Amino acid sequence: MTRMSEVCTTMNMERKKGFTLIELLITIVVVSILLATGVPSIMQMVKNNRVTTQANKLVIAIQLARNESVKRGTRSTICAANSTLDNCSGNTDWATGWIVFSNLDDDTTADTGTDACLDTEDCLMRASEGISKSTLTGTDSAIHFLPTGLTDNGPVTFTLKAYDCEYDQERSIIVTLQGHTTIAQQACTP
Repeated sequence: MTRMSEVCTTMNMERKKGFTLIELLITIVVVSILLATGVPSIMQMVKNNRVTTQANKLVIAIQLARNESVKRGTRSTICAANSTLDNCSGNTDWATGWIVFSNLDDDTTADTGTDACLDTEDCLMRASEGISKSTLTGTDSAIHFLPTGLTDNGPVTFTLKAYDCEYDQERSIIVTLQGHTTIAQQACTP
């Protein structure tokens, strides 16, 4: 091979590396279209999953209160918590958090005393921090479970929705008189 043919072969190989400007522009356009259609649906999915997780977190706490009431043979209460998560707030805004406690004296105060969970005092079983980027309101500030697992303050309904609620990112959580919970996905309400 002559020197001239080596130079031509090398130039041809170098010329074939990389993208042309047209190929690069087409790739950018295709990626832009995919991102424009995909990112909003991913954001909707993230918000929907956040609301579902928050609803499940509340249902687990409600089930804990009911199960502990039956197991201990005493009343148990789950209520909207105050800012320090050590007592009931008395309002129907549950977004700040909730507490579950055995309620020996049949009130809405967690009189935990020594925190040893003795048979003579209330026992704080769980304190859950509130939820973020959502609102959570209930028709009652507390749910009281009897040793039979029934509630004594009627059915309670919670409404959970994302701050910028769109489509079906609202959940209705219903606690029946029997203490059973259901979650219903529904369209956002104003």
